[in-house]
Amino acid sequence: MRPHYRKSCALTDNPLVFDAPVKAVVFDAVGTVIYPQPGVATAYQAAIEKHFGVQIDGDAVSSAVRAALTSRSSADELTTSELQEREFWSDLVRTLCPAGEAFDACFEELFAHFGDAANWRVFDDTAATISGLQNLGLPVAVASNFDDRLNAVCDGLPEVACIDHRIVSSLVGYRKPAGEFFDAVAAVLNLPPEEILMVGDDPTNDVQGARAAGLQAVLIDRSRGESEPGVINRLDRLVALLKTTEVSGRDDG
Repeated sequence: MRPHYRKSCALTDNPLVFDAPVKAVVFDAVGTVIYPQPGVATAYQAAIEKHFGVQIDGDAVSSAVRAALTSRSSADELTTSELQEREFWSDLVRTLCPAGEAFDACFEELFAHFGDAANWRVFDDTAATISGLQNLGLPVAVASNFDDRLNAVCDGLPEVACIDHRIVSSLVGYRKPAGEFFDAVAAVLNLPPEEILMVGDDPTNDVQGARAAGLQAVLIDRSRGESEPGVINRLDRLVALLKTTEVSGRDDG
């Protein structure tokens, strides 16, 4: 007999409760399994000071990046490409730079910076989570609003280089939270959407977008002291909870 699944994606002290059996787990990239080091604001400050000789406020950089990304996700048009991704970041950097001929060099430095694995780190709960899920026989994927630079970043980070599949928005042609992006995730995994669990740190892109497309979804928020329904504060909780769910299901049959 198959496990019992209730119409919920809540996380409680008990095993995960799903609409359907989870047969693959998909992670967002930035903020979920990897993070930039130095941080975005610090990198922007250093490049702009180097090329323009001026100092900019780190909070202003963070606010500008956050506002631009939020606006993008709420736009009616969610198509993208390698060129569109590059233009988006170019336009954003330009809003933070003084006028001058140094812009091209400043932008190229920043664009290359975030494509270099040396400037990224892996969260400490990532490697054990990926290996644990794979040991359960679950395919693991990363699905990100990024461009082809993500492949170089992942290739250079052993903890995530072993992930089975990568779905990158610029190569798909759509950004999260577009349904077409999640259709591509399901196609790559060759699974119905309801059997895929999406895990990410963005409530709109990763959770609402995934659920609207028929996937199951959980929010990762490491700032919370403990997990609560629909939210986990560490990725490695997934392994034990999914394993418990799997065993419980087997015990029923």
